[in-house]
Amino acid sequence: MALFGKREKIFEVWGDAPRWKAAKRALKDAGIKIMESGFYDTEMPVCGCGAKLDHRDFGPNGKIDRHTYYLSVRPEDAERARGVLSGI
Repeated sequence: MALFGKREKIFEVWGDAPRWKAAKRALKDAGIKIMESGFYDTEMPVCGCGAKLDHRDFGPNGKIDRHTYYLSVRPEDAERARGVLSGI
């Protein structure tokens, strides 16, 4: 991760960590340096008691992934990175 420098967000997906990891791998294989990679919470927990319990997590499919995953690259690499990620 570069602390100083321009970056452009080229990939953002909600609740799909395997796809985010595949995109990171594809960029690495193409030789494109990732400036920033991370995730953040998309929605607030339903429970207000601080326990962060959500009744939707206890269904038959298990816990719901509520993160938004993103990747950013240098502006000069953005067009090439979008081409690499078009198949993902």
